[in-house]
Amino acid sequence: MCAKPRRRSRKSVERLDVIVQAASREITEHGYDNLSVSSIASAAGLSVGGIYRYITTKADLLVMVCKNIYDGVREELGEIAAGGGPVEERLAAAIDFYLRECEAKRSQVAMVYREYRRLPEDAQRFFMQREQSIADVFADLVRAGVKDGTFRSVDATVLSFDIVLLGHLPSFKNWALRGVVTSEELRREQIALILSRVLYPGEVLPSS
Repeated sequence: MCAKPRRRSRKSVERLDVIVQAASREITEHGYDNLSVSSIASAAGLSVGGIYRYITTKADLLVMVCKNIYDGVREELGEIAAGGGPVEERLAAAIDFYLRECEAKRSQVAMVYREYRRLPEDAQRFFMQREQSIADVFADLVRAGVKDGTFRSVDATVLSFDIVLLGHLPSFKNWALRGVVTSEELRREQIALILSRVLYPGEVLPSS
């Protein structure tokens, strides 16, 4: 019989989070090539040996940072999608939550694009699957709206990835958006853009 995996203590989980945040800052600011385990250890308040209690190689730090970006996002989106209320309001709420999460982690999102090729293949697959699962939530909401007649007939798969990419906009075009539009205004515009694609002409967009 296989032994059950050891459950990390609260202190260990908190320390792991500190390591992930420190690694995220270092990779974002200096790039993976310049990442130093000793600098991560210093930023996390640990010894180098202490860091290696949580990783095997330096690449593990990059994997941990990438996995942390969407941590909990799919689960929260699922709860929003399964909640009560009209489907258009649930879609708007799900998009709003996702856009907020991407905005909060725009530097990390840009970093993943830059360093993606350095991830091990299993980590690349994990990240793709996590992103696919997020897109699936949006696609399922759109299909539900089409099925009950609330939405026009659209390609739910394409539209779901349009939403995913809209979340990444601040990561690449923040230089063009800064001082032109606030984060809240941008989210409203993006949500209105998606809903205008699915709602019938003349329908009122859900208020944000």
